[in-house]
Amino acid sequence: RLLLRLITQISSLHTLTFAFEPRYNETSLILRDLFANYDARVLPFSNGPVVINMTVVLGILIELRENEQLAAFVISHTQRWYDKRLTWNPSFYRGQNQVIVPQSLVWLPKMFVYNSLETKEMLTANRADVRVYSDGLVKANLPQHVSCICRLSIENFPFDVQFCAVALASPLLTVQEMMAASSQPPADSYFAGNAEWLLFNVTVRQMEFREEDEYRIEVHYIFHMQRRPVYYLTVIVAPTFLISALSILGIFSPASNDGPRSEKVSLGLGSLLAMTVLLGIVAGAMPKSNVIPLLGYYILIVICLCAVAVAISMAFLAITREYITRGQPPSRSTLSFLWMKRMEKKGGRLVRVAYSRCNNNVAGVTEKIKFKVPELGAIHTLLEEILETQRAFRTKEEARMKHREIEEQWATVFARFDYFFLFLFEAFNLAALGIFLRAAWEPMPELREQLL
Repeated sequence: RLLLRLITQISSLHTLTFAFEPRYNETSLILRDLFANYDARVLPFSNGPVVINMTVVLGILIELRENEQLAAFVISHTQRWYDKRLTWNPSFYRGQNQVIVPQSLVWLPKMFVYNSLETKEMLTANRADVRVYSDGLVKANLPQHVSCICRLSIENFPFDVQFCAVALASPLLTVQEMMAASSQPPADSYFAGNAEWLLFNVTVRQMEFREEDEYRIEVHYIFHMQRRPVYYLTVIVAPTFLISALSILGIFSPASNDGPRSEKVSLGLGSLLAMTVLLGIVAGAMPKSNVIPLLGYYILIVICLCAVAVAISMAFLAITREYITRGQPPSRSTLSFLWMKRMEKKGGRLVRVAYSRCNNNVAGVTEKIKFKVPELGAIHTLLEEILETQRAFRTKEEARMKHREIEEQWATVFARFDYFFLFLFEAFNLAALGIFLRAAWEPMPELREQLL
């Protein structure tokens, strides 16, 4: 009984004593012990500079404005460093080896995106935390919205590959005070483009730059982006090819007279206007520089083809009108050059001969009757007038038939030229399209040394 009473009294005394002790969990005890004399304004110096291990774990392309050469990203990059002032023995705190504290309590590397026009922190100061480990390792994950300058290389547009860098640098600390140890993104990182661009790779590059005889660290997160060309092939390339092919077909389709050939010239000029509008669309999307993109070259070549086709058709029209007006048929040398046989004239000469013989017979019969019957003189005069009218009509009809005959001859001659230039210009049009599309299968360009 005495022993049982003694144990009960000791237990009650222990309970009463514990009730008056301050209640702390392990995290509160660690924070109380670590930050009692900690100053977040002071560098965590050890035997050398603070080494910052950096990489990017998330990158999402929001937009890329080509004419302004600006790219907007949402990135999240991690930074790790050791601060020997933030160490503890986990065995003293029930084995707890890490804590999460607000960023404002610890020292943070002062690095900024120096090629950015605007940088927005995704987390406010009261929501941003860091993870501190018992060996002094500090890990910070910094999500940001960055609008940075991106120098574009548009020579292969719309099959181009661009490299946009988000460049971080220390504004004041030298390499003797803070160093960077950058690494490539881990395998489970997440990177994504948008509807126009495919973000297929990210490279982390480290370098040093000199400023006022001091070297400072600089880290680049380089995003490799490839354009998706389906939109431009559908909206610009396909209409350009179809307009040019149909224009060349319409310009060099054989015509029997100069009326349809004049309409061909109007068709070619309208096609030139349409392709000039397409070229303006391409120029509006590209930055103003002294480099013409591949798509611009293609449209210019097609415009030149259609312009030359219109010029040749106008020359054919002028030559045809000149020869027809002068009534000059194709020469033997022209026909021999085109492997054409000598064109036989139609039966106009036979008609003229028969008509002349008929007139002579009528005149002879009239002379015989005129001497026998004097009243027939008036009838003879009337017949002469009718014959004169018939002669004028015959002369006019012969001139019209000759004009039509010469026109048909020259139409046959220029039909050969039309077929020749039709196949020639369509071949040039297909060759231009093939050379343009060949750029889609060219190898990826290498990462440029100077991006900023």
